[in-house]
Amino acid sequence: MLVNWIVPFLVGIAIFFIIGWFTGSDEYGGIKTKDDERSQFIKQKAIVSSWILLLVFFVINFIFDLFDLNNEHLAMIQFQYPELFYLLFSVGSYFVYYWIYNRRMSSNEK
Repeated sequence: MLVNWIVPFLVGIAIFFIIGWFTGSDEYGGIKTKDDERSQFIKQKAIVSSWILLLVFFVINFIFDLFDLNNEHLAMIQFQYPELFYLLFSVGSYFVYYWIYNRRMSSNEK
């Protein structure tokens, strides 16, 4: 019974610190980051873009289910933990967007 209280509490604290690391902001988790404003802006823009991509993914999935447009070949594939797929999708898209925005906003000083 104690585990049912401790595990969600520790996961919540870990997520709190991870958000601070992903966004580069001192407001989340009290982590003192050495990110400048440009780096914080890139991280925040990447996290917003990854969440928007995830929302678009959910909307497309909903429309496919609503109009019964699912592919018959994928009907046999069962995901044991679909939340893990969404989590990996959002974290992966964060790093892709971070790389894209970092390249776009890099200074070309040599």
